[in-house]
Formats: sequence, structure tokens, C-alpha cells
Amino acid sequence: MNAETPKTAVEDLIAKVVGGKALDAFDRYYADDVTMQENEQPPRVGKAACRAFEVDFLSKIKAVRTYVCDGYVISGNKAFIVYRIDADHADWGTLKMSEVAIQEWSNGKVVHEKFVY
Repeated sequence: MNAETPKTAVEDLIAKVVGGKALDAFDRYYADDVTMQENEQPPRVGKAACRAFEVDFLSKIKAVRTYVCDGYVISGNKAFIVYRIDADHADWGTLKMSEVAIQEWSNGKVVHEKFVY
């Protein structure tokens, strides 16, 4: 994470995600060699594969009642972001949950993200 502005980078990423611009956040803040993981599933590897998953996932959201950030913590090169979601997804059904995005940053980019829900 850029030593001068880790807080502003994380805050901008969160604002984009909850503001419906998740792909803009992804394009701006995720490294080319990023890995992303859902709970204990095998991680997706590389920006292209991770972006393809995000595009597919987002395209299947049918309704959003709530998508907010309930808080975040930055510790060293890690950010822990708590999202509260209430939405309908074509494949996953109703998503009514709290999710923690555990991010590892390097040089101003997310290099690893694990979603726990």
C-alpha cells in the first residue's frame, strides 16, 4: 500500500464499491497478479480471471436493498472492510449477510483479497 495514503486509497475503494462502481475500483486498485478468494474456496488468480468473475457476479444482481460499509481497519499492509449486503442474485439467491473483505496491499494495489461471510 502506498505509505502516504493507505487510508485515502481504502476509503476511495469503499466509496466506489458501495456507490455501484465496483469495476472502476477493481481496475484502479487491484494488481495484475491479484488473487481473490471466497471463504475457503480455491483462489482465483490474476487480474483477468478475477475481473471476469466480478463482471459475471455483478451482471446477475437483480435487486439491491442494502450495500453499505459498516467500517474498516487498516493495519500495516492489510485492510479489513466490513460490508453489509441485502441483495438478490440470479445464481446465489438472496444475499443477506455481513462480509469481511481482508485485503493485502502492495505498492498501492490489492495483491490478495479474501471474502469471509
